[in-house]
Amino acid sequence: MSDNINISEIVATWEKDEYGWSISPGVSWCKAGNRIKVGNDCSIGGYCRIGSNCRIGSNCRIGSNCRIGSNCRIGDDCSIGGYCRIGGYCSIGGYCRIGSYCSIGSYCSIGNACSIGNGAADPIDLGHIDGYRKCIAQVDGVAYIGAGCRWFTLEDALLHWSNKPDRVMTLCLMESAKAIAGVKGWKWGAE
Repeated sequence: MSDNINISEIVATWEKDEYGWSISPGVSWCKAGNRIKVGNDCSIGGYCRIGSNCRIGSNCRIGSNCRIGSNCRIGDDCSIGGYCRIGGYCSIGGYCRIGSYCSIGSYCSIGNACSIGNGAADPIDLGHIDGYRKCIAQVDGVAYIGAGCRWFTLEDALLHWSNKPDRVMTLCLMESAKAIAGVKGWKWGAE
């Protein structure tokens, strides 16, 4: 299975349980008996695995070689890059953009419209303020901030927002980001 497939079309032919969950007959990317719900127009890349009881919203794109644990919720219009690992019981809001080679641990919750860059791990949703959702994650021990379409080190984010009077609330969130980076032992920037 090396090409993208339209999982919406495939699961439409599977048996349904009394609650409308599609029951896998056993395919390379979903074990027999697993139950999933998939929205319209979703695609999945080759060599992926999806756990049981997952809900994938409409218009989602999941890259190749991804692993999605059981009981996950992925909102509408999400894009997840290749080689990502998403632990069980995760909730990813709609309109999220997650880069390739990311690692999201079990029980993680990320709100709508978050941006997480390539190679990120341990993401934490900081909240939605000043028009954008902000997340912090680490890449090779360096703290990164995702906001809108931006993905930059914590150091660069602080510099970017430090002289913007309309981003005072964002700077309040960055105080939390600095504290999280300190607790986690993440550097603020690339040295």
